[in-house]
Amino acid sequence: MLDGLRILHIHTLPVVSGSGINTFLTMEGSRRQGAQVALACAPGGRLEDLVRNRGMRFHAIRNFVSPVSPVRDLNALGQLVRLLRRERFDLVHTHNSKGGFLGRLAARMAGVPLVVHTVHGFAFHGQESRLRRQLFVWLERLAARWCHRMIAISQPMIDWAHCEGIADRQRIAKIYSGIELERFREAAEDPALKRQLGIRQGRVVIGMVSKLWKGKGHHVLIEAASRLESQGLPFQILIVGEGDLEADLKAMVKRRGLDERVCFTGFRSDIPQVTAQIDIGCLPSFYEGMGRVALESMAAGKPMVASAVGGLPELVQDGLTGFLVPVGDPIALADRLQSLISDPALRRKMGEEGARRADEQFSSQRMIDQIHQVYRQLLLESGPVPSVRAPSKWQSADQLGGETP
Repeated sequence: MLDGLRILHIHTLPVVSGSGINTFLTMEGSRRQGAQVALACAPGGRLEDLVRNRGMRFHAIRNFVSPVSPVRDLNALGQLVRLLRRERFDLVHTHNSKGGFLGRLAARMAGVPLVVHTVHGFAFHGQESRLRRQLFVWLERLAARWCHRMIAISQPMIDWAHCEGIADRQRIAKIYSGIELERFREAAEDPALKRQLGIRQGRVVIGMVSKLWKGKGHHVLIEAASRLESQGLPFQILIVGEGDLEADLKAMVKRRGLDERVCFTGFRSDIPQVTAQIDIGCLPSFYEGMGRVALESMAAGKPMVASAVGGLPELVQDGLTGFLVPVGDPIALADRLQSLISDPALRRKMGEEGARRADEQFSSQRMIDQIHQVYRQLLLESGPVPSVRAPSKWQSADQLGGETP
């Protein structure tokens, strides 16, 4: 149990992404164990709504933005320090690169007893300039000194941190980002929902569930679709999500004459139900910490075609639960998708194996239990913090779901 432990999670943006859902599920799991949990994050998004609707406390950090912004970043740091000093949290758990750096620095300045950081991915990658890459690596090395334990959502993240001199492998616990398996297992095909989504009868549906952001590889899938179209295959692509690239991607689809083949659904809150309507999952990312949507497709019994990048090879077993393809290669992507479109038995076999693997290793409860084990180990090493030993009135305020001014 975590009775009375005051935990603040710090997440940069209020988006329902892989890291956002990971954070939300961890918060819910900790509250069930008796902890008093809260989230500090930029306001105005769906993650804020999720937290508030479940009666958990939300602190708006209005100057949190994704790009580097010295003035706003300093203001966000000041707001975090004031929050931590006022609320006297026992443990701060940070997420994302920006939230991770400013959150860990603020926790150090405020004297927070325990600090944990989860690596969902790094801000530096092959598409960054050399100067920006060197800056972000240096910042990550610095911030690693300001926390007691790090968690990574995949082995490549641990190896990457070690190679860049951010932290030794033994300092980082590998805890896969888990999902609520039962929600994906129980969802079923629904003809009415298929019609609502624009899916035509008799077509094999390729689904890509992702933010419409640079680096996810939507344009690679659209290029692959052009090749599939030229082969006269009975397929349709469902692009699920919202983001800055929506207008550009829709324009690309129109230029390629793929309007009848590619459907954009926008944001959907019913992802398990939507996933049940697809036949093949797809994630052609250029970089990926883990690739949570690959797990969701596997849990729903769908084969997955994904880039061989980041943590995806740990999830998608090439030739067994799906296929891995080179990054940015629409020809290879189209070839693997064609294999699955043309072979229902192969889709079924890979989907069944993926569901079995998801059941064994990637449940949300398994993730929560492992994160709690990290918390408990830190408590054992440090001894009980004062606020855990004493009764607190903070919990009653937590139920109000109030926002910090």
